[in-house]
Amino acid sequence: MVEESQRTISLPAASRPVVSALRGFSAPVKLSVDAHPSDAYVILAADSDLFNRWEAGQTLAQALILSRAAGAPDEVGEERFAEAVRRALSDQSAEPAFKALLLSLPTESDLALVMQPADPAALHEAREVLRTRLAVHLQADLLELYTRLQDQGEFSPSAEQSGHRALRNAALDLLSANPTAIVRKCAWGHLAAARTMTDAMGGLSALLQIGGEPLEAALLSFYDRWKDEPLVIDKWFALQARDPSENALQRVKALMGHPAFEPRNPNRLRALITTFASGNPARFHDASGAGYRFLTERILETDAFNPTTAARMIEPLGGWRRYRPELAALMRGELLRIIETNGLSKNVFELAEKAVNEAS
Repeated sequence: MVEESQRTISLPAASRPVVSALRGFSAPVKLSVDAHPSDAYVILAADSDLFNRWEAGQTLAQALILSRAAGAPDEVGEERFAEAVRRALSDQSAEPAFKALLLSLPTESDLALVMQPADPAALHEAREVLRTRLAVHLQADLLELYTRLQDQGEFSPSAEQSGHRALRNAALDLLSANPTAIVRKCAWGHLAAARTMTDAMGGLSALLQIGGEPLEAALLSFYDRWKDEPLVIDKWFALQARDPSENALQRVKALMGHPAFEPRNPNRLRALITTFASGNPARFHDASGAGYRFLTERILETDAFNPTTAARMIEPLGGWRRYRPELAALMRGELLRIIETNGLSKNVFELAEKAVNEAS
């Protein structure tokens, strides 16, 4: 028997090995390597260690988005990334749930933690460019995958079926970045045929990305069906708070007048207001400062009847120093406005003051 240390691997003369470090390693560590940047594309496309493959994809996506957001787009790298994802999707040995994760790019909130100073508008635009490039490059693959996963037979909460649903929803979400006629049809049909809340929200989310009259009709239909289920309607409000369009704030303001919106209900308030402030960075951090003013007004209103909830709503303004100077000044100004308000509760005053002083 040949010992492990004696084994050799023959490689073609032109090949260069790519190191996939810490395979199967479960403890959290920080690893610094001097590997060639292009190695990550190989790991994403073909590594047998699924965590390393996912991490390579996230690292590449982050670098490509940040590079474009900084004004130095790497279009060749973006195409290589799209092709590596395509190869990863074709791996028949990988679980569907894992493939669903591969289709998800880093969130704008996570990217803002890396970019210094953070520019939410630039990050949103750069991320959407990469999403669109992926959607165009992978359209045939995603449509084939989406269609193949359509018939799962009788519903089951099994891990296998859950993975299939996750992958099908992820495929539709990415396809919505390039909303062709067939994609629009898929999104509407996905919602209409949904047998689970996961699929219903997946279809509604895809339509939100696409926008237009079909979205408004779908929102009304969904509300009519689930209006007697408070937790589901919370999801309905939260989804709309993430509206990626430039009219997001107008939509949120209009929803405050909806019969189902109850400002004294903490869950409903968080679903709409906090989700907009924390989960829709590109629109909350609008250069006009309108998002900041809107949140401040809601904090002051809420403080009159629920100081605890109002205090928790301050958090989106608290990281002001991480953003572009002009945005930081507007955010800090709103915190000072809160502090200077007469009759403020102790909870809100202390957290707002802490947010100003800790960032100074």
